[in-house]
Amino acid sequence: MKKTIKMKKNMTGQAGFTLIEVMVAMAILSIGILASVTMQYAVVRGNSNGNVVTQEMFLAQRIMEQMKNGANPAVLSGSTLAGVNEVGAVSGPYTAVISVLNPIGGNGSRLITVAVSKTGGFAGHPVTLRSLTLGSGI
Repeated sequence: MKKTIKMKKNMTGQAGFTLIEVMVAMAILSIGILASVTMQYAVVRGNSNGNVVTQEMFLAQRIMEQMKNGANPAVLSGSTLAGVNEVGAVSGPYTAVISVLNPIGGNGSRLITVAVSKTGGFAGHPVTLRSLTLGSGI
């Protein structure tokens, strides 16, 4: 007896993906990756902007405390500190504009305004602090 082995061909199933299916899958993947990269860029920009605003706030608070504790801050009224760093020293990207007014009158009251902004890079938002004080740190 002879055994005859017949190979059955499976012509009904697929052996792989078509080129169109691969291209559609790559397009969907590309859109997802592009969305992730865009979101990452927005997060990094927001963090950098927040860091700049924080540094501007620290500088404005430092200058404000110096003005409140000084004997006669009106001497610096209308002055601009250009090119200072976050601690108020020279050689930095920040500009601080100081204004001292006497809105109530008399000898002790003063309205101190400190506006700080950054130039170049991530510029952030300008920060403005105002304080009505009697002087001598009060």
